[in-house]
Amino acid sequence: MGALLLSACEGRQQPVSPSADPGLRPLTPTVGAMTFQPAALPTPSPLSSTATVTAAATAPAVQGLISAVGAALPSDQQCAASIHYSSWEPRPDNTAANHRVPTAQQLAAIDQFYPTYTQNSQANRYSTRISGNFTGTTDEIIQWVACKWGVNADLVRAQAAVESWWHQSTAAGKTTESRYCPPGTWNGSSCPSFYGLLQITYRYFSHEWPMMRDDTAFNADYVYGMMRMCYEGLATQLQAATPSAGYPRYHAGDIWGCLGSWFSGQWYDSGAIHYIQEVQKTLQEKPWLGRWF
Repeated sequence: MGALLLSACEGRQQPVSPSADPGLRPLTPTVGAMTFQPAALPTPSPLSSTATVTAAATAPAVQGLISAVGAALPSDQQCAASIHYSSWEPRPDNTAANHRVPTAQQLAAIDQFYPTYTQNSQANRYSTRISGNFTGTTDEIIQWVACKWGVNADLVRAQAAVESWWHQSTAAGKTTESRYCPPGTWNGSSCPSFYGLLQITYRYFSHEWPMMRDDTAFNADYVYGMMRMCYEGLATQLQAATPSAGYPRYHAGDIWGCLGSWFSGQWYDSGAIHYIQEVQKTLQEKPWLGRWF
């Protein structure tokens, strides 16, 4: 994953349906403040809502899938105070990463969106917000990230299920080119390319190592900061992308297009469309509510 905005580069193009991880569900958490119906392709649009709840005390009401372009976003602290806390942890193997946050030195070294990934300097309004500064259960981290970036928590839950089945330890996408391997991961013939809850790739995001692997909140925070920047219409590289027939060109306000680009690096190419459909299917099924998730 992690190919968003890198339209000249090759995306992951790997199967995105994870296998179920058996384990009894100890309790049912509160999931999602909003309900909605998935939008049909090929004209994706923000999902409609049958209920509206404020993501944080001072955040604007979020209709459906994501808050409006240009909407004010709540702070780390406001989101930490607003989420539903519970003891439910379907992924106890995430515990160490769920309680690790980046150091100030690590944060100072991460890639800012401008000029690394876009030619619009306004994009750094979003990259400078990335902190990974939250600890808790896996679902609490998902809620926090969703609140912080103004998206429905179920979208983050669904994407994380497609990417890693909620396992922060997921390392996938084998590469045989050592130059694309993070320090200490080359085994003499290959290494994993993608890491963490939302599968960030070291090849394009080397300055986000090792936080992408070690810190669950940082992994999701960085991805959704980039997703929000794209949604705001600031991903200038995507303006030149040619979508598949029947799909719109890059524009502000298309969260599905941005989500697809995270997979393929393109705008509604075949890989992106397949990925969008996988996430939409998972969004409908909500496997995290199931007994065996």
